[in-house]
Amino acid sequence: MKKLFLISIVVIAVLSSNIFCKADDKSFLYIKPGDKPQTHILVDENVKCITCHPIKIKGIDGYTSATMTLKNSKLGVMPKAELEKRIVEVLTGRKGREIYVLSTSYKNKPLATIIEFCLDQATLTFYSMSEKQTEKLFQIHENDQVSFAYVKPAENYFKEALGVQIVGKAQLLTGKDPEFEKGLALSLLSLPLQVNDDFKEKIRSTKILTKITPERIVLRDSSLKAKGLRPIQIWERGK
Repeated sequence: MKKLFLISIVVIAVLSSNIFCKADDKSFLYIKPGDKPQTHILVDENVKCITCHPIKIKGIDGYTSATMTLKNSKLGVMPKAELEKRIVEVLTGRKGREIYVLSTSYKNKPLATIIEFCLDQATLTFYSMSEKQTEKLFQIHENDQVSFAYVKPAENYFKEALGVQIVGKAQLLTGKDPEFEKGLALSLLSLPLQVNDDFKEKIRSTKILTKITPERIVLRDSSLKAKGLRPIQIWERGK
């Protein structure tokens, strides 16, 4: 009986080595869709993955599963007009601008940049002024899909969370673009200096304006709990 027990333990250990990944084996993190990890349990090659792993291919996108859960839930949702008002309150800043971390990408190589944006409150679009020949502008020129985030510093972020995550489409504007003037005017409003026509002309000839039109804004605001609202709210353009 004791011998049979020991044999059972050995068999379980061998099977477990095939089922579970080793602590130092990270191959399962980098598999391609449809590939089978080396640590996968032995299966009949004729069995399709979906037989054991029921997944829905339709609707897969860049959202995390947590975000998708919130999108499908109607509990504690702010009316869109109120959500837009709160987003403006959070992002306008004391001087009409805030500092963000902007993420761009070129050929699967990401770049994170510290950058200031001014918010157009009426349209929820963002403008930033940059020197020409910067790396982020080259990446935006090749790939206009961007993401950026703002977080208000807090001693305990999990209790005092306030920040946004934004996904959208970027557009580069030169001094010859008609919309450059709109972004320039918005940017100059927050500058603590006197601006004359010569200064404006110098900006037109030496700067690039980046306009970002958000497709999705995720607001994380712990103060909403006191109002019976969930602390994470999702705004989507056109919805």
